[in-house]
Amino acid sequence: MSTYIFILGKDTELSIAEINTCFPDLQIISQSDNFIIVVMERKISQEDLNKIGGTIKIAKVADDSDKAELVNKIFVQLQSYHKGSKLNYGVSLYGWSETNLRSLLINLKKRLKEESISSRFANQNFENLSTAQHKGLKNGVEIIVAKDADRFFVGRVVAIQDIDSYSKRDFEKPYRDMKVGMLPPKLAQIMINLAGDVGIIWDPFCGGGVLILEGLLMGHDMVASDINENTLGGAEENIEWLKKEFNIKNKVGLYVHDATLPQKDVKFDAIVCEGYLGPPQKHIKSTASLESIIDELDNLYVGFFEALKEIKFKGPIVIAMPFFRVSDGSDVELKSTIKKIEKIGFKLKTEPLKYARADQIVGRAIYQLTFNI
Repeated sequence: MSTYIFILGKDTELSIAEINTCFPDLQIISQSDNFIIVVMERKISQEDLNKIGGTIKIAKVADDSDKAELVNKIFVQLQSYHKGSKLNYGVSLYGWSETNLRSLLINLKKRLKEESISSRFANQNFENLSTAQHKGLKNGVEIIVAKDADRFFVGRVVAIQDIDSYSKRDFEKPYRDMKVGMLPPKLAQIMINLAGDVGIIWDPFCGGGVLILEGLLMGHDMVASDINENTLGGAEENIEWLKKEFNIKNKVGLYVHDATLPQKDVKFDAIVCEGYLGPPQKHIKSTASLESIIDELDNLYVGFFEALKEIKFKGPIVIAMPFFRVSDGSDVELKSTIKKIEKIGFKLKTEPLKYARADQIVGRAIYQLTFNI
């Protein structure tokens, strides 16, 4: 058994839901605002994290400590890593104020010097290492300290989010439609993972193809459709780019299709998609002023699930639908639409998991559903 610290992204509920789906055998032994500590049988690698969108860093726990012994426990880990040259390292604290980093780093530096170990810590302004700073360690090591009550877990980072790859997939692909909300690659990964251990995935609202790209990178064969033929052409451009840039061999099928009509000729095991979020919103509105938009969305989504019932699709469905931040400070979700979908025969696995930046007017609510046989 191994113990790991998962440093979570900003949407912690989504992150934890993804981790639980990807590693069903794990046991969470501690949970905080930005990390969980887990015990599991399998070992975690960088390859695992490359397929997880909601986790920033993973550290393997090597020891635990009280406050008095913490410097010595970290020193032991750094000493074991030292190869005789200058030691480059960083320390990041979670569940414990970063104001403690200054004295911790100074005392560690002193302790290393006492043992004649030449060292340099990478923490700028005595703050936690960012993913970019971790990358700059160059053969160095980052130690994570996670505080749970009076107990400190000390671990060495074994995997970190590949921000360069995410940036490449997000900004360098040839087709990007700025007129509609673009699904972030990390969120696409999370949604695919929430579908569980499945084979072929269908995206019936594929747009420019973000979910297609991430599904292919994660090893899935994909089928995808959209009602807009021009948008579908953009998705095809992006797929060809991905195949060249990342040497992808998995299969993908693209076709024009109205998602409110039954899909009878294509085989797939799961549905993962971001539906239409409505027209772009530049200003926060009142609930009443959103009625026509919500009616339009209701017709679309109810029609889509009625079509799924007609083909008797019984696999997992993970779908992003919009919610709206309104002028009274509340969020307006498509609750009436969800009730209609449940009456059609589909069952919600959990409450929706929300994803939105602080400045966004339209957010995404992630629903997990199956046909209620």
